[in-house]
Parts: sequence; structure tokens; C-alpha cells
Amino acid sequence: MFLSLSVSGEHAPDLGFVLYKHPDRVFEKSNSKARVTGFFPENRDDHAEFCLAVEVDPVERVRGVNWDRGIASYVEPMPFLAASHMSQAISQALGSALNGTLASKDPVIDARVKAAGVKPWPLTIKVGPVRCSPFMIERLFVELGWKVEIESHALDVPGVDHDDDRPLHVFTLTGEATVSAALSQLYVLLPVLDPNRHYFYDESEARKLFDKGGDWLRNHSDKGLIISRYLSKSRELRDYAHQLFGSFQEKKGTEELIAEIEEEMRDWEDPDDNSPHRQRHTRIIRDISAWSARKVIDLGCGEGRLLERLVVLAPDMRVVGIEPSVREIDRARKRMSNNPGRTLDPRVELVHGSASYGDERFKDFDAAILSEVIEHVDPDRLPNLARSVFGIMAPRRVIVTTPNGDYNRVFALRPGEFRHDDHRFEWTLEECREWVSNVAATYGYDAEITPVGGRSADADESYGEISHYIVFTKKDA
Repeated sequence: MFLSLSVSGEHAPDLGFVLYKHPDRVFEKSNSKARVTGFFPENRDDHAEFCLAVEVDPVERVRGVNWDRGIASYVEPMPFLAASHMSQAISQALGSALNGTLASKDPVIDARVKAAGVKPWPLTIKVGPVRCSPFMIERLFVELGWKVEIESHALDVPGVDHDDDRPLHVFTLTGEATVSAALSQLYVLLPVLDPNRHYFYDESEARKLFDKGGDWLRNHSDKGLIISRYLSKSRELRDYAHQLFGSFQEKKGTEELIAEIEEEMRDWEDPDDNSPHRQRHTRIIRDISAWSARKVIDLGCGEGRLLERLVVLAPDMRVVGIEPSVREIDRARKRMSNNPGRTLDPRVELVHGSASYGDERFKDFDAAILSEVIEHVDPDRLPNLARSVFGIMAPRRVIVTTPNGDYNRVFALRPGEFRHDDHRFEWTLEECREWVSNVAATYGYDAEITPVGGRSADADESYGEISHYIVFTKKDA
């Protein structure tokens, strides 16, 4: 993977000073998985170009990881994609330029560079390859003032059928920007183009997004999409990032704002939040309340946010949460033990398990909930899930929410591309109807599908809303 940044005209002699790289020297840095090389292929008075190349070891990248994909694990395109590896290389090799640091030991050059470096330069940036929809590249960069040109290249990977429909792209950006602004946009947006991050991240990644995004991200019309894809593996971090950006005020410093948000996030429940997540939960709570359900099981309860809202519906509620992640179960236990004694609410039972394995202890509940769960199940295992939920546990009603594949056109995703890297599918309305019809007929339920989650103002109504909302009702109920 590579990145080329070039400038022509009066600013060409200053590129090396702004990047903190000597044109006559080669920058090299290696770790266990990749080698980063930076160099100037051209450095003239009227034109200068700096290149950054990242070589990822495909064997080291998958060492210790159970890919279960045979030779495709080693020859897939991921090691060659300019996504999170390149973003990390920008930080390692060009950290000073990324942060806007301008200085030189020579007083004359120092004054010149500081004066020139804060002004927009006519830049040409070429980077690639990336794996995403070309519409996504244009959608993210054109709004920032860049002219975008895209070259597409097909890559056939043995044993990976869908890669034929997902070509790789090399794109060129031309426009005027400070070097710092251009690097910060690449640093944030390259992982957004292909959010399969190669490293673990935590709260500090949300802070980096807030810090590096600056005004351009706060004002970007696709800010929500950028945050969602940049922090695709953690809903909690996405909530945190949205709070950071949503609460930003120019008069407050970054450190002060982050401290305030962290304090709020310890016990955050925003009554004005109208996010898709919030809309789904509100709809579920409304239905459970209308049905006067008293025994409810949340299959895939996560950290217990929905359980927390369910248990207060009535004094005699019995709420069970089943979750395969031990970490999420621990978080749910802490959330549901918010009392002076730190004891779990006696009306709540948390079980480490999976919805795919039927448990007769939870048979004949008033309602079962699978909110944004089934899309994480491999399609060939969906019959097991249906048998467990509808055949063995057989609740009176079942609520299922799952992403609406028709709505993915709003996100500029191509067929086969999903919003989250752990999703196995995202059904269109017709695909959803087919599954719902089969399950209802097999297990004796009536079913209704409606949209939920909201729709952006510019989205076509025919796409529906963010998610499908499915209610199954037992025919003898």
C-alpha cells in the first residue's frame, strides 16, 4: 500500500521542512507485522513529492488467528489495503506534520516555513489500494473540497467468491489544503473506507477521532457515518464519540470537554437522543408495555441497556438476559446492580449463553427479544436459532430487529458490503419477508414486518428505514 503527496510551485522547497523529512534520506520503521518506508522520489525547486509505502507481512498478520479459510487467509487483499495500516504509518512517520508542528533550527527557514505552512497549498495526493464503494470515496472527500479521480482494479482471490465483485481502488485527490489538514483527513478516513481495523482500540481511539477530526469532521454532513465506520466494533465507543462531537462548543478546550463528557457517560441517558438504537428500544418498550408482558427474555442482551428499561415497567417483572460475551455480561451485571448494596436486582437473571441453544427453563415466556442479533449468525445456522427460539422456548410473542439491506444504498454500500464487519447478512425487505414467512409457517406464528430506526431527510422513502421490526405472535395466544 502506498501514499504519495506532492506539491508544485513556490512551496515545493518547503515540503521536506513541513513533513520533517530530509529529502536525501530514507525513513524506515518496522514492527512484527509491517515495514514503513518514506522517501522523496522527486525534490526540485518547482516540484516535490514524498511517498510512504507500507509492507505488511501476510503470514505474521494472521499468526495466532483462526481464520479457517485455508490459503485465502494469506493471499487475500487485506495486507495490501491502505486502511488502518496506512493510517498508523501516517502517525508514525509524519506525526509532527499531522499535528501541525512547524519549526526549523535555522531562524530564516523557521520564519518562512511557519508563514507558509499554515496556508493552503496546491496538493496532489495519491493513495491505495482501498476496498470499498467508489461512491463512498467521493462522498467522503468531495465535500472537503477535493477533486477525486478513481482507478479500479479487479483482484481474484482463491476461495473468496465475493472479491470478484469488490474491486480495489487507487484514488487521487487534487485541491488546496494545509499539509496538516490533508494528513488528518487521510488519517481518519482511510480506516472509514475499510473499517477492518488491524489493532485493538478503546476510548483513546474516540478521543483521537475527536482531536484529529477537528472542524472539518464536526461540519461534515456524513459525520455520523464516519463515526460509525471508524468505531465499527464498539457501540459504546460510538455513543461516546457522538457525545463528544454533539456537545462541542468552541469556547471550551478539548481537555475540559472530554472530562465533562466522561463524567456524563458514567451514567448517561439522554432523553433527547433520537438515534436508531434509541428508536428501536423505545418501540420495543412500548410494545412490551402494551402487551402487559411480565416474563421477558432478551436474547443477546449485551451490556443490559434494554434490560434496564424493561425491568422498571412493572413491580412484578421477570427479566432474563442471555449473552454469549462474558465481558458484556459483567457490564450488564454492574448496570443492573445500581443500588447502595451493589446487588443484582432480584427480578433480573443474567445467563452466559446463546440464543441458538434452546433452554427449556425459559419456555413459554410472554415475550422474547432479538434486537440486532440475528445478522451476527451464519445463515446456515439460522434454522438452529429458529428451532431454539420458536420451537423450544416458544414465547407468546417474539420481537426481532435486524438491519435493512435496502437502506444500505444511503450509506453508498455495494451488494455484499455490510455496515459492520461481523454481520453475516443484511436483508432487503423481500429477503426478510422470505425468512419471516418460513419461520411463521413452521412454528405456528403470525408475523408483521414494519420499519424502525428512522430515515435521513435526503433518503428515498422506498429504501425504508434503518432496520426491519418484526413481531411474531403465537396463533393460539
